[in-house]
Formats: sequence, C-alpha cells, structure tokens
Amino acid sequence: MRGNMLRSLAISIGVLMTAAGCPARTEHNEKKSQTRLDLAKDFLAKRQLEAAETECNRSIAFNPNNDEAYNIRGLVSMLRAIETQRTLEVEGCLTGVDAEAAHKDLDKFLAAADKDFAKATKLAPDYGEAWANRGVVATLLADYPTAVVQLTKALENPIRLISPGLTRSHLAWALFHQQKYVDAARELRQVRQFDPNMCVANYRLGRVYFAREEWDKAAELFETVSNDTSCGSQEASLYLMKTRMQQGLVDDARRARDACLKLAPQSCAHIECEGVKL
Repeated sequence: MRGNMLRSLAISIGVLMTAAGCPARTEHNEKKSQTRLDLAKDFLAKRQLEAAETECNRSIAFNPNNDEAYNIRGLVSMLRAIETQRTLEVEGCLTGVDAEAAHKDLDKFLAAADKDFAKATKLAPDYGEAWANRGVVATLLADYPTAVVQLTKALENPIRLISPGLTRSHLAWALFHQQKYVDAARELRQVRQFDPNMCVANYRLGRVYFAREEWDKAAELFETVSNDTSCGSQEASLYLMKTRMQQGLVDDARRARDACLKLAPQSCAHIECEGVKL
C-alpha cells in the first residue's frame, strides 16, 4: 500500500518537474488546447454536438486544467438533454416505455453535464457560468434546494457570467418550485427592471401570479408572451387559456386555446389545449 503511494508521488513529482523544466511546451499545449476549444465552440453554435465533444476532448487532452473546455463539454451534454426533453414533450408527447427510455437518456445526459460543470467550478471557483449551468442541471433534476445554492453562487461571481438576468430567472424558477412565491417574484421583478421584454422572466412571473391566483396580473404577462412571436411559447398560450377560464372570460379563453393549437401539434401542451372544450 505504502509502496504504491510512494510510486504515485514519485510519478507526480516527475511530471511536475518535467512541466517546470519545459515552459515553452506547456505554453504550446495551452495554445493548442485553446485552438481546439475555439473549434468546439464553433461546432456547438452549429449544433454539431459530436464534433464539439471531440474537440473538447482534444482541448482537455492538451490542457487538463482548461476549465472552459469542461464547461463547453458540459453544454454538449446539456443540449443533448434538452433535445431529449423536446422529443419527450414537444415533438411527441411520449408515454409508457418510450417515455421511460427517454427519461433514462435524459438523466444520463444531465449527469454527464453536471460532472463536467463540477470539474469546471473545481478548477475555477469563480466561474459564474459553470455555476449557473450546474444550477440549471439541478433544476432539471428537480433538486431545487441545490439549484438555489448553485445559482446564487453564480450571481455572486458575475465576471464570468454570460447573462445575470437569465441566471436570476433560473434562480426564481427553482424558488417557484419550492413554493417560495414571494422570493421568486422579487427575483423576476428585478430581472424585468433591466429587461422588461425577456420572455422567460415574463412567463415565469406569470406562473408565480397564477399560483397565487392573481389572475389579472397573470393574464397580462401570459398574453404579452403569447403575442410575442419571438418567444414562441406554447406554454404561455396554455396558461393564458387557463387564466381566462378562471376569470370567466370564455371568448378570451377560446382565443388563447386557438393560439396554443397553432404551435407544435404533437406536443403535450397541444394535447392539453385540444382537450379543453369551450
């Protein structure tokens, strides 16, 4: 046992001495790592996920301490999870064994994503974007207390955070799912102060008001999102229909239902809207 430990230490020290004695090679490898990472980002932007993952792996091979490479590789897994979620709920409202298989794939991709995001935050504890991504994964896994901790950590480290507003919206969503409606509303109102047209923040604040049975406020926000074609939110039309029904406004509910039925005809939301007789 001790012999194995000593041999491991000797190898580690030898590696460190070699690296220290060859700074030019280390710098060269870091440049190669960055080049591969830039390729990975380009492939990711084009949704060429296999190619993006391959370049991330090469980037990490050149520089195992490249925190951004782990974050980008985590995003590859997260996008695979999102595509699986879309297959599950939007492209077709799967049930039975098909849904079970999709959920297994979803959990696998989310676990892989979190592993990479965790590595990124370990290498760079101030990496706000990686913390935010971990929070999104925790939310997708319904681990809302953990999501709150991680998203709060992201907001505490804004220098490397791409969108503080979106991150705060994610924090509010995790709070919402814990029925902390006052806290969720506060976070979302803060987002809307700086970006009043953010689809995500408006829809989620509408959901907070819906949960609190503040029908007028909820309807206003759902209608705003539903009418904004850039949002493309079928869920906003679905909840606008539900809200109008609570208000007793049948004609308005019917219009919201019709708007819902124009989008994603195979989705779970479409099926729910279709099942409402007005």
